[in-house]
Order: sequence, then structure tokens, then C-alpha cells
Amino acid sequence: MTEMLDAMLPAIFGLGAVLYLRLAMIVTRARENSSSSSISYLLFLVGMMVGATGIWYRATDPDVYAVGRTLSYCSSGFMPVAFFQIYREFTTGRASGGVIALLSIIPLLSTGLAITNDFHGLLWTVREVGGAVSFSSPDEHFWYSKVHMPYIYGLFCFSLFSLAGRLPSMALAHRRKIVLILLATTLPFVVSFSNTVIGIGPIEFPFSASAFVLMLPVNWWLTVMLRVHEFTPLAYQMMFDHVRDPIIVLDKSQRIVSANNPAQHLLKAHEKQLIGQKLWEDLPEARSILQHGKDRDLKQTVKLNADRYFELNSAPLTGDTGQNLGTVVVCRDVTERKQALQALADSEHLIRSLVEHSSNGILRFTRDPDYDHPRYRCVFANRAAERFLGSGVGTLVGMPLEKLEPLEPGQLIAHFGNPDERRSARSYEIAVESDMGETWMRVIGEPVGLDFSVTLIDITQRKRHESKMIADALHDPLTGVLNRRGFEKIATEAIATYELAAILYLDLNGFKSINDRFGHQAGDALLKAFGHRLENCLRPEDVLARLGGDEFAIVLPDTTVEDAKHIARRLVETAFEAYIIQGQEIECTASVGIALMPEHGHDLWHLVAVADQAMYNAKHISKEDAANDKAAYVEAAIAS
Repeated sequence: MTEMLDAMLPAIFGLGAVLYLRLAMIVTRARENSSSSSISYLLFLVGMMVGATGIWYRATDPDVYAVGRTLSYCSSGFMPVAFFQIYREFTTGRASGGVIALLSIIPLLSTGLAITNDFHGLLWTVREVGGAVSFSSPDEHFWYSKVHMPYIYGLFCFSLFSLAGRLPSMALAHRRKIVLILLATTLPFVVSFSNTVIGIGPIEFPFSASAFVLMLPVNWWLTVMLRVHEFTPLAYQMMFDHVRDPIIVLDKSQRIVSANNPAQHLLKAHEKQLIGQKLWEDLPEARSILQHGKDRDLKQTVKLNADRYFELNSAPLTGDTGQNLGTVVVCRDVTERKQALQALADSEHLIRSLVEHSSNGILRFTRDPDYDHPRYRCVFANRAAERFLGSGVGTLVGMPLEKLEPLEPGQLIAHFGNPDERRSARSYEIAVESDMGETWMRVIGEPVGLDFSVTLIDITQRKRHESKMIADALHDPLTGVLNRRGFEKIATEAIATYELAAILYLDLNGFKSINDRFGHQAGDALLKAFGHRLENCLRPEDVLARLGGDEFAIVLPDTTVEDAKHIARRLVETAFEAYIIQGQEIECTASVGIALMPEHGHDLWHLVAVADQAMYNAKHISKEDAANDKAAYVEAAIAS
């Protein structure tokens, strides 16, 4: 049975070596996502050592034995170096290249001695007994027993116990995996140590390689299932040093016992210099916070440097039984936040000042939660809004929107009380009567969350300007009466309102000769005077316009024939009176034509054309006859 096992061991070791190398390849391919690449090196070295054992075990050829032993010395020498690197990666951080190079000296020497063993025989010797070839045991040689073996077990023990000692400082979530890694590496180490150092079992039997082969399922499970190579355990000390905020731990006498890296930068001293010193002895305000922080949590902002503000969080440290262990102080740099808050306060002050002194009225309305139907109340009103709306109603703040009738509250309530319209703005114009007369304002409602704001913009001047522009567009600039465009607009509306109307068409007789004789300035003055005389003869509802040149038209709405004749006679009479123009007496009579609605039609310009024709028919009456019998002249001026 033993002989059969011995015969099978090289094949078993070969298979184990292949599987370990396969695990090393798996870890290597996952290296981009792994922070523990040393695990792949360790698995590679284990596979190399197991494979080397399969080569030299029961070997009878010196060259084959030399190859196996050389690989065995190389892999066994570098395995504790790889494990040391794993320990450093899992705790304080990867070791520097200098440290690794120093630790690799003995493994390199052992490998070199193994390669050159044929020349010196310091690691093994070849023996021939009865024609059979055998090899000396490694423990018979000085280098293995006094250098190589103590180095391997010493470095491995150091890394093993250091990693185990760091377990309390690691995150709880990572401890289970670290414990499993320790168990998987400790068993082969204990087996190897028991065989080579204590002497349990024959020294020539490969207990170390056998233990690794037996642990292959466990290592495969750790690598493939738990994927221990894809995480980096975080030690609390590392987190303490890498926290961006300065953290200082004080003892019961308020002396420094620990300070992380940011705290050392803040205090401008190394931790070794800070330990045992009192904290902030020259800052009474900070000392007061520390004194009160011994018994309870305390937070306060303090200016520690010339231009930096820190928020100090001071809290007592208590043990498992509630005993006082000291105080922990966390300093958070809040300079930017304080500056931002100050800038925000300045901006708010500026905005409030601008709002209060704005020429526009600004109001804020919030919904009253005590009512099911939309009901809003004013919660803010600036001075301009009080000036626009506050007359006679007291202060606007607290006033229900329904009582602010000048704002036409129904429009705002209907808009902002409707969920479909609440998020859009609403704009309209209102007229408000005040002590200054009629004031026009544009009301702009805009959503503010579930509330809304109202901006009142005084548009009185614009309205007046618009009215003036409209009036200028509809009036004759010389005489001030309506022009053709204004006549069409106003007169059309007038005759459409009534069933009866009369249209008079007038012009000045001989106006061209007056222009030629006295000049255009005199002619313009004559037109203005003639228009003024016509206005004095008309009622307020009558429509007078200058259609062009010396031609005027009048619409007399709701007028009978007799009334039209009476007004026409009065117009003719006033036209016969002489004009005083530029100090000269000028006589200029007028001719008139009359059209009646509905007798002559309903269309304005048709009636004007009829009256125009009637005026030219009336011109056949001589000036003297018209002056002597104005009634007869008017009768002749009525369109047939």
C-alpha cells in the first residue's frame, strides 16, 4: 500500500501543481479588479513547489533531482516573501520595493546555490550505495538548517502573527475572509514545521507538498467562490489616517494621545511631537469647547487660523463599562461653507433691498390650508405695492386676495387654483383709481412652489403714450379734427349704432386763390379757423373730419332731416363771416352737400360720395343768393 502511494505521489503532485497554477492564472486575469495581486504570486509559488516536489521525490537521476530541488528551494524561499506582501497589503499598505528586495536576498542565494550545487554540494550530495543512487537529506547541510529553513519559518511566523494581531483593527465585514486565509496557510505551515523542525515523521517524506495538495479544495473555494483576491481589508488605523477631517484623541487630562495625518497638518507638527501636549492652550475659545466636551457632545465653530474657520465636534470617549477614557475632537474645515453662507446672506440682503426699493410692486401669496377651495393670503408686500394698492385698506400683509379687488383676484385664483395652470405665469392689465388719477398697471403672476408672486408694473405712461399715438394716427395734425382714417373708424361705428343719420360734405369756395394770394401759411390758418368754427356748431356726438385739402365731412348720428337742415344753415352762416388771418380780413364762404341715411344708403363712403355730389349741385347757386336765402341754399344742398 505504501509503495503504491509512493508511486502515485509524483502524479498527484503534478496534478496539484497544474491546479494551483490554474488558480494563479485566474487571479492574474482578475488583477484589474484586485488590490491583492500578491495572492497570485503565492499561488504560483505553491504550484511551483508542489510540482518541484513531484520532480525530486523518488528521483534516481541526479539531474532530475537537481531540477526539482532547485525549483523547490526557489519556491519555498519566495513563498514567505509573497505572504509578507499579502500581510502588508491587507494592513498597513504594500511594502516598498527596497523592503521586498532586502527580503529576497536569502531566497535568491538559495536559488543560486541550488543551481550551482554540483560545484560545491552545500545543499545536497549524491551517494551511491550498492549501485543505487541516493541523495543526502537537506537538514544535513548547514545552509538549509541554519539559514534557509530559519529564514522561511521566521518570516512566515512574523507575517502570520502580525496579520492575526491586526484582526481587531480591521473592518468587521473583512475579518471572516482573513481568518479563512490564515487557516488555509497555517495548516501547511504547521505540518511542514512539525516535520522539519520538531522531527515528526520521516524527513524525506514531502509533508509540506502533501499538505498543500490536501488544502487545494479549500484554496480553490477561497479563490473561485469567495474571491478573496478582489478586496482590500480596511484597517481602522488606515481609515483614521485617511479621513479628510482632522481627528485628535485626548486622554482624561486633556493631553494628546493620537492625531491623524490631517490633524498633524492642522497643528503643524508630527504626531510624535504632539503626544503628551495640551491642545490649543493659546486659544481660550477652543479650550472652553474641549472642557465642556469632556462630559457631553458639543459642536461650535471656531477660527483656528488667520483665515480658516473650523467646526469643532467634541465628544467624550467611554469604555465598555462606561468609564471615561478621554475625549475625541473632530475638526471640520467650514471656511468655504461659512463664506458661502455669508455670501448668501449678503445676496439675500441685496435682493431684499432691491425688492423693497423697487419701483414695481411685488407681493407674495400663499394658500390658506384651512379652506378646501383655493383661498390665498398675502404674506409679503413691498413699499411700491402698498403705494399702488394700500390706499384705504391698511397694510397688505395678511390681507385675503379676495379683498384686493383692484387686482381682479378672480383671474389669479382661477389660474393658480387650477392644478393644470398652476405652473405657468399669468399676465393682464388693470386700471386703478388713485389720488393721482387713473393708473394703469400690468399684473404678472408667477408660480413659486405651491404659492405664487405678483409683480405690479406701472404702465400709465405707456398707456398714455399709446393713447396719444392712436389719437395722432386718427387726427389731422393741422386742424386737430379727425383725419380720413379716424373718420372711417369713428363714423362707421356711429352710423352703425343708429337708424337715422345725416352726412354733410363741405369745402371752402376759392381756397386755392386765397392760398396763391396770401400764402400757404395763411391758407393753413384759414383751415384751422374753419375747422374750429365747425366744431363750435356741432354736438358732442357728431363726427367731424378733414378728408384732405379744404374738404371736410360731418356725420350727424340720430338726426332727422329738419335737424340736419338746421345744422347745415348754421354752418353756412358761420362760414360767411369774414376771417382775420395774419391781421388781414379774408372772406371765404363754404359749400355744403347733404346725404341722408337710410334714404341714400347705409355705406359710409357711399353716403359721403352722395353728399359730395349734392355739394357740387348746390354750388350752382350764386354766392349772393346763398347769402340772402340760406334756407333755400340748404334745400338745394340736400341730395335728391
